[in-house]
Amino acid sequence: MKIGFDAKWFFNGNPSGRMVVKNILERIIAQNVYHEIYVILNWKDRHEIFPFKNDKVKLLYIWGGINLISNTLVAPIILRKYKLDVCIFQYFAPVFCKYKKIVYIHDVIFKSNPEYFTLKERIYFLPMKYLAKYADVIITVSESEKKRIRQYHFAGSKTNIKVIYNGVDEKYKPQRYFQKSDLERIKLKFNLPEKFLLYVGRLNERKNISNLLKSIGSLNDNKIKLVLVGNYDGKTVDLTKKLDELGVNNRVLLLGHINDTELQMLYSLAYVFCYVSLEEGFGLPPLESLASGVPVVVSNIDSLQEVCGDAAVYCDPNDFKDIAKKIDMIISSENLRKSKIEIGIERAKKFRWEYSATSLMQCIEQAVRA
Repeated sequence: MKIGFDAKWFFNGNPSGRMVVKNILERIIAQNVYHEIYVILNWKDRHEIFPFKNDKVKLLYIWGGINLISNTLVAPIILRKYKLDVCIFQYFAPVFCKYKKIVYIHDVIFKSNPEYFTLKERIYFLPMKYLAKYADVIITVSESEKKRIRQYHFAGSKTNIKVIYNGVDEKYKPQRYFQKSDLERIKLKFNLPEKFLLYVGRLNERKNISNLLKSIGSLNDNKIKLVLVGNYDGKTVDLTKKLDELGVNNRVLLLGHINDTELQMLYSLAYVFCYVSLEEGFGLPPLESLASGVPVVVSNIDSLQEVCGDAAVYCDPNDFKDIAKKIDMIISSENLRKSKIEIGIERAKKFRWEYSATSLMQCIEQAVRA
């Protein structure tokens, strides 16, 4: 087969999209023996070194400034001469092409909860629903998101919807697997206390950072600090102003974006990981935390329960006092903490990028045969 793979986010793109593209593509290339894989990259990244190239991999560079336009207008013209059997796209499927089309739609929260998105974002995502009907297969990341896709009628009459879970990189591991000197360096660099709470992700309204900050003032432990890792993205609140309003400036560290190696060690150093999102398609950070040997407090929404199973302690994301109560439960009970750590490490083993890549290849083969 000739397989096209939209990887324009491989070097640059939104963090979650880049992570999925990079990890699945790496494993697909590693597992591949017989097929030709045409990796579609952004023209502006043509000077970057693609690390997974071999004689079965062909690199195609196209304009990727706006993903919607690139997928629907530019890619069909460029790809026509390569006579592909199938192509995987991110979010937006083209209409006119002869090969089978598989489109990754990570979530459609913009339809169910437009209040978490800016007007510009909602307008940009609007065509996704209508273009998805032209796809042969829609891939999404959880059963709960599959349900939402069906609810808002994204699939055409002949479109299959396939769930392929995200994976956890093996580099996320408990603290004992890191060099002590490296951990000490991270502590010193970010001025980390011995015991801290951690959040990793985008800093926007959907992630419910405001209620997480409110919960800090209600904790029984009035000294433990919260470390926030991530960038402002989309519709968000002014965290500096919020910290002033709540009077918790001295208990919150804003680290912004940090590199992957630092993030892996930071996860392992946390005492409790907190992820109280109002909506998620999947929710990878809690899984990365479980793999790192850290107990998690997460929202009781469907997708996070699907991913975390019995490894997490669940809270009502709309009640900051309940968030604080559940964090206190883990802080105050060493037995509960150890139990959740053990269960969490085993839970995370069920989610591997190798499994994701294998499932995607099965999906590709089924689509071509259909």
